[in-house]
Amino acid sequence: MKVKPEDIVRRYHSAPAASRLTLLCGPNVTRCQALVEELVQPLAQSAERVDMTISDISDRPGRLNDEANSASLFGDKRFIVLRLNSGEAVRATAAIENLLASETSGDPVFIVAPGMGDKTALAKSIIKAPDALIATCYETTPEQATAAIMTMAKHEGLRLSREMAQEIAVLTSNDLVLARMEVEKIALYLDATPENPQAPEADILLLLGAENDEEDINLLIHAALNGDANRLAQEIADARAQGISEIGLIRIMLRHLTKLAELRSKVDKGGNVDSVAGHPSVFFKEQKHFKRQLRIWSSAHIARLIERILQLEIAMKSSGQPDQVLLEEELLLIARKAASSR
Repeated sequence: MKVKPEDIVRRYHSAPAASRLTLLCGPNVTRCQALVEELVQPLAQSAERVDMTISDISDRPGRLNDEANSASLFGDKRFIVLRLNSGEAVRATAAIENLLASETSGDPVFIVAPGMGDKTALAKSIIKAPDALIATCYETTPEQATAAIMTMAKHEGLRLSREMAQEIAVLTSNDLVLARMEVEKIALYLDATPENPQAPEADILLLLGAENDEEDINLLIHAALNGDANRLAQEIADARAQGISEIGLIRIMLRHLTKLAELRSKVDKGGNVDSVAGHPSVFFKEQKHFKRQLRIWSSAHIARLIERILQLEIAMKSSGQPDQVLLEEELLLIARKAASSR
């Protein structure tokens, strides 16, 4: 069944046993990921999470269904999260169709497939399936972001004005993952809960430094993508001192890479780098960085970067190594690659 992104969490939580498969697709990478995390949040409290990628199923189409129907070591409940990077959905078709055709429903399976469209043969199969949900995540508009932030705030016990919700939307560029982090940060600061609602003062965003935090993260990202190793080392040291969220940085970097990929495609079609990077949609303070990165990174390399950053998030959840170490290693690798391509 095809549902709207804003309805899929409510639809699934109202009848979780009715859906063996839930898939998020479309161009908005962070929205797909954010919705999956919302979907699995109640399950994560008491069930075992099993993360899978295309490498787990490409040569064994039956493995996804096998995992969904196998018991955990201690007999606990489980759920499967399959992450498919751009272009990998086709390779996963046999595994997904095998799951849908199975006579036993097993544990729930959630698939994040950014880049996959809802007009493909696979999407049509999921839409027709009575026990599957699919939603397409397009780029979030300012109006949608504001409405979603108002809802987030209500659930966190915040009496947020529409003006403040709009301000959060602007600060986070309508990225609902980052917006949720800001809302949660405000609620934590005010000790707000649904039972003890609080109304934030107008200057709270300035006080908590939402804009400054993102600006600091952007400096770190630009240093890596520009191939500026010396600057990156300094920014990493500053990030350690400030305690910047590794997951927050990943989400901002994904948003930046998505924008870079969009601009790079215009260059590939004959656009001039200076003109493309100088478009009003690019914040004027960042235009020089986009110009440099468009000259360093090809479309293929940007796509690979997005895949690596998505895989990095999986590693953070499963490798057991400190998030900070994994992130810093990846940023240094990116900087070296950029420096060699200049």
